[in-house]
Amino acid sequence: MTDTSQTNDGTMSIEQAFEHGVFLYQHEKKKEARQVFEQILGVAPDNAPVLQVLSVLDVGDGLWQEAINKLDRALLVEPGNASLLFDKANILAQQSMNKDALEIVDSLLGVLPDHEELLAMRQQLTATIGQRGESRRAAKEVASLQQQKSSTMNDEVSQTLELAEQMLASGNTEQAKQLFQALISVAGDLIPALVGLARLELAADNIGLARQFLMRAYSEHAPEKDVVVLLSHCDIKLEQFTSARKLCLAGIKRWPEDSILCRLLVQSYEKEQNWVEAYRAAIEGIKQHGKDADLRYRLATASFNLLRTRHNFTPSAIIECQKHIERASEMANEGNKEHLSTYLAEVLWYKGEAKKSKQLLEEYLTRFPNDIDAGFNVSFVYRTLEEWDKYYQANELGITCGRRLRYKGELPQWNLNRPKDDIVLVMPEQGVGDEILYFHNLQLVLDNCQKAYVACDPRLESVLSNAFPDAIMVPVKRTDNTDITLPQEVLADITSWIPGGSLAALCFEQHGRHVFQSGYVKTPDTLKQQWQPRLDDIRASNPDAQLIGLCWRSGLAAATRNMHYLVAEEVAYLLKQFPNAVFINLQYGECSKELKKIHKISGVQVVQLEGLNLRDDFDGTAAVIAGLDAVITAGTAVHRLTTAVGTPCHVFFAGTTESRFDEPADIYCENEYGYFYPPMLEDKYPLLTSMAKHVQARLK
Repeated sequence: MTDTSQTNDGTMSIEQAFEHGVFLYQHEKKKEARQVFEQILGVAPDNAPVLQVLSVLDVGDGLWQEAINKLDRALLVEPGNASLLFDKANILAQQSMNKDALEIVDSLLGVLPDHEELLAMRQQLTATIGQRGESRRAAKEVASLQQQKSSTMNDEVSQTLELAEQMLASGNTEQAKQLFQALISVAGDLIPALVGLARLELAADNIGLARQFLMRAYSEHAPEKDVVVLLSHCDIKLEQFTSARKLCLAGIKRWPEDSILCRLLVQSYEKEQNWVEAYRAAIEGIKQHGKDADLRYRLATASFNLLRTRHNFTPSAIIECQKHIERASEMANEGNKEHLSTYLAEVLWYKGEAKKSKQLLEEYLTRFPNDIDAGFNVSFVYRTLEEWDKYYQANELGITCGRRLRYKGELPQWNLNRPKDDIVLVMPEQGVGDEILYFHNLQLVLDNCQKAYVACDPRLESVLSNAFPDAIMVPVKRTDNTDITLPQEVLADITSWIPGGSLAALCFEQHGRHVFQSGYVKTPDTLKQQWQPRLDDIRASNPDAQLIGLCWRSGLAAATRNMHYLVAEEVAYLLKQFPNAVFINLQYGECSKELKKIHKISGVQVVQLEGLNLRDDFDGTAAVIAGLDAVITAGTAVHRLTTAVGTPCHVFFAGTTESRFDEPADIYCENEYGYFYPPMLEDKYPLLTSMAKHVQARLK
């Protein structure tokens, strides 16, 4: 870098470097811009424009004193520079040094008495320090200037602005851009021209440049609605959500009659998938704009995603969500109405109205057959309705859309028609309980290939190694929304792969059932010797009592109030139906408060086996389950582990509105009994009575 206006060695001149730094700044590359300007300062330490730009960057980084110091250095070079003094006054005002800022403003007004921004700043400063009369006087001068400016705008500028808008409307964007730029060069920062340029840059997806134009048009003290709306939109696009929300909230107060800023506020939360705040913001917006179709749609979307992501499956939450969706559908446009129909289908499935859900999704898929997500969603409905051929076909779409697992092998997917010398990779998917279910069919692979690698949750490695010694276990840790990483030596060795959840389809096609092998978990003798004496001691202390394992919910915190699970009062009622049983705790996760409450209500002490890690020690838990007479559980990993061990398992499930729980249904495996009940069932006590009766009958 050199001080000459032109160089012969390929280096930049100061002027060129300055232009490059400005370019970087305009493109939101502030760190790189700072480096360029600081390099210029190293060559030309008294360069006032560089010092001024660096002061702006310092303010953006919260370095207020450094910014003032740089402006003071620049003022030593160019004393009386109005632009430098104006920037310094702005910084002082932001730091509440109002009298110092006012002194600078007054000195500048002595030279520029009709400067609108200086008068507006004087109005704000005098109001802040209590000079109300001066503030009102300044406000009148601002109003007078604005009126004068408006009235003196010549016909040529007005006509040019109108022509530019016509060009923009007719698609002649380049001509419109030139006219807007010409207007600004003649009339200064004309807000309609700046907004027009911002719209053009937004259309070209140049969000940073659009924001630069809008910031020139924006006035915190007298903002224009179009500017605030577009600036909020830019900030959301740039993921500057805090700034966007600040603009939206201020705009909502200023223009409460318009809903657009309410929508943008909701959208800022949607982009972060913060459905709690999106829902709250939408509810507040609806209070003022109840007939706004877009806000209704956003409220329905937030309500639906809140229900789904927080697993808040209570009857009241489901009904509330359904109402939001149906209300939004009444006023939605055709595109949004289609999306809402898929939301409603899923909510109806949660409610147990599977047939209605199926009808909605199938109708949607006739219109949008390439919607893979919807095609996968209907698989859950087919499974509920036991339409197995359709279920297994639709279930495969979960691989295509990446919702079943985040892995797409380049090799062919394994099936029973593949060569017997295949080396197969079996991939895990979904939760650990799902893995346990899928591996009922692992032997089907082992019997039909040369070698199999089985990727699994690390907690299942030894369980599966004992069950399937011929398979090679590959423990993998999985993270939500992240692709599965496998050892390169495994990937280099395999010739085909298959998701674990796809094995049941092969078993069903070949054998007409969903599991190839019922109980497959084998408890090592060392673990039997560790846990069986503990259970024998309990039996010795409770002659003739049956030992029953108990798990009433999943490990999620939200599961404590969920239609799929039981609360403490319901568990207590269930235990009281077994006067001659000892219950062994299989509930993983923190549950001590619930156990105390259950004991207080029922008088029954659920036994906790000291040293048993129910969340992570699947070997030990399997050994305990193998020594029990039965297990009563919700549809959790405990259910899957119990059926894999082979101990009689009584599991309760939310089914459909037509479900009956007076007789247990045989599910997939031997000794696996399902008690299906209507999901919106408020009173679960008859269900629990029926379960107790049938469990006791099978224990005799």
